[in-house]
Amino acid sequence: MTHGEPEWDLWPLDRRRYSGYADLAYTKAKAVEVYQNEYAPAYPHEERLAGRPLKTSSLYARLKAKGAHFGARGGWERAVFINPEGSITDHTLSFRRERSWRNAVAAEVRAVREHVGVLDLPGFTKFEVSGPGAEAFLDTLTCSRLPQPGRISLAYVLTERGRVLSEFTITRTAPDAFYLIAATTAEWHDLDVLQSRLPSDGSARIVNRSDTIGTLVVAGPRSRELLGHLTASDLSNAAFPWLAAQTIDILGNPTLVLRVNYVGELGWEIHAPMEQLPGIYDALAAAGANYGLQDFGLYAMDSMRLDKCYRGWKSDIESGYSPYEASLDRFVSLQKPAFVGRDALIREAERGAAQRFVPLTLDDDGDADAPTCAPVLLRGENVGLVTSGGWSFTLNKSVALAYVRSDLATPGTKLEIEAFGKRRVATVRREPLYDPENARLRA
Repeated sequence: MTHGEPEWDLWPLDRRRYSGYADLAYTKAKAVEVYQNEYAPAYPHEERLAGRPLKTSSLYARLKAKGAHFGARGGWERAVFINPEGSITDHTLSFRRERSWRNAVAAEVRAVREHVGVLDLPGFTKFEVSGPGAEAFLDTLTCSRLPQPGRISLAYVLTERGRVLSEFTITRTAPDAFYLIAATTAEWHDLDVLQSRLPSDGSARIVNRSDTIGTLVVAGPRSRELLGHLTASDLSNAAFPWLAAQTIDILGNPTLVLRVNYVGELGWEIHAPMEQLPGIYDALAAAGANYGLQDFGLYAMDSMRLDKCYRGWKSDIESGYSPYEASLDRFVSLQKPAFVGRDALIREAERGAAQRFVPLTLDDDGDADAPTCAPVLLRGENVGLVTSGGWSFTLNKSVALAYVRSDLATPGTKLEIEAFGKRRVATVRREPLYDPENARLRA
């Protein structure tokens, strides 16, 4: 009311976090479920069932038959882990780390790190932005440099106060055409952000592909060999480098393939019409036995993204933080003459960010990981806040991503994190924690 935007991020109260799937039947089912759990704790990894399933990919039945357990994200059913043997029957909820599915997730992480994994990831928000004014529109909307044709970059839309409003992976498919990918729950939010600043002269247009285009992630040291069974296209570094995008022939269909992923390994995202995914998946599965292929789910992906310190929208980055506070300096281009929030960022760059986003590892294993919003302390003084925490099956450590006071962001600094009533010593680390030179992504 006073400043044109709230001081804090009010996403939990924003109706745009739901989209068209939240019909009357779903709303009734969820209302009853919320009432039934009014005084119940909100456990981590709790996948409540009311109103589900609603939106499923064309691979849902296949994955369910293979023992996949699902969680809903933006209305979409996504596998959280896969249990082909059907041995996991204990679904006890807990704030502690030990869970019945822990060994299954560890095996999925190991498969991706050592061999190759495949992940069905439906529900990404996907927009095509094109037209003679598309480049100028996106350039003034985001604080980041736009990619060249055939390349991919991460870009941020800011508020006038220089805070992070939206995050897009932008692929430039042609000089005047862009493919934007955002979080599952961001569909209505980001469509609103784009449409509110769309040029009035019609020089840029937006097409929403979120429901029609599915995504398969193929990642791991042997992903190039496996994907080579589906295409005659050259997948070498010289022909298809990291952060490149190409439309290649896969099983006779022109398919957009991006060399990027959220787990920090050599790998590709296959973006194809939903009806084509079963054929692609079956072909991968048929060839995958020779390469140690394994399905993996969201829990494994989340563990691996912590290794790389990849941020999550509305958890690690939101409109309460600037890109400088979020340690995203490399995605800010003050050389651009104009973009939303530029003046605020110039002022912040001059005075320095008050806090910085850092990874920490807990010095003891303990029996629980740092929860979201756990305080970070120095000699009893609150100096920061945890935004994500979890166990790294790769590093065999408990990892926390947090904002801390800028003078404490130096790697090696000893702090404390209060987790479930215990203060635990944690060490500030340099990001990323795993493969700091990105050699595996570039392999």
